[in-house]
Amino acid sequence: MHEACRKIIESFEGLKKILEGRAVFNDETIIIPDPPFEIRILKKEELVEFLCDGEEVALLTKKGLQVKDEAIKDEVEMWIVALSNLSFRRYRFTKLRD
Repeated sequence: MHEACRKIIESFEGLKKILEGRAVFNDETIIIPDPPFEIRILKKEELVEFLCDGEEVALLTKKGLQVKDEAIKDEVEMWIVALSNLSFRRYRFTKLRD
C-alpha cells in the first residue's frame, strides 16, 4: 500500500483539479466529503486520513495502511485505488454530484 500513498501525494495538484467543486482545498490539504466518511490528503505530512463521523478509522502512510475498523476496510481500499489512479472519477464521485 505504501506505493499508493506515494502516487496520491505525487498526484496532489491533479487531484485538486479533478475534485474542484467537490472537495475543500488549501495549499497542503485536500478534504473530500463522502458521508459518513471524510478523506483528508495531507501533502506536507505525506499521508491520507480516513475519518468516519469525525473519528480517524484508517491511515495510509508511506509505511502502509492501518485500519482501526475492519468493517470499513473494503471502502477504504476502494478509495485508495481510486485516488491513486487519476482516472478515478468513475468510482465514488458519482455519489457526490447533485
